Amino acid sequence: MNSKEYKNTVNKDVRYTFIPKCLRLEGLSEYNNMPFNVMFQEFITENDNLLSATAIYEPSFSTFKTEGNICSMMYRNAYGNDSWLKISYDNNENIWHGSKIVDGKCIGKAFGANWKMFFIHFTTLGLSNGEKCKLEKLLIN
Repeated sequence: MNSKEYKNTVNKDVRYTFIPKCLRLEGLSEYNNMPFNVMFQEFITENDNLLSATAIYEPSFSTFKTEGNICSMMYRNAYGNDSWLKISYDNNENIWHGSKIVDGKCIGKAFGANWKMFFIHFTTLGLSNGEKCKLEKLLIN
C-alpha cells in the first residue's frame, strides 16, 4: 500500500478509542478506579497531509472527592481552554460514569460496568469543535 492509498483508508468519520491505564499511586488506593489520563484522537487531511489530532486530559487531584459509595475526579485538557471531563465510579454498583465538557457545553456522556467497555464508549465521543488539541503530521512513505 502506498501513502496515497493509506491516506484514503483513514476515514475521518471513524472514531478511535483508547483504554487508559489505571491511576496507581503507592499508598493511595482511593485513586485505583480512576484513569491515569484520557485521550481522544481523530485523523484529518489538510493540504494533502494526514494529521493526527489528539486531546489529552490529565487528573486534577484537588477535585477528587468521595460522597457515599461514589468517588469522582475532574480531568483537564492538557492543551487548555474550558474543556474537562468528570469521571465517577460507584463502588457498590461497580459502574463508571463520564461526562465530557467542551467550552462549557456537555458534548457527551458514557457509562459502563467494566473498565474497558466504559472507555471504549467514552473515548468514542472523539474531538469536538473548539476543543484544544495537538496536531501532528504523520510521516507516511
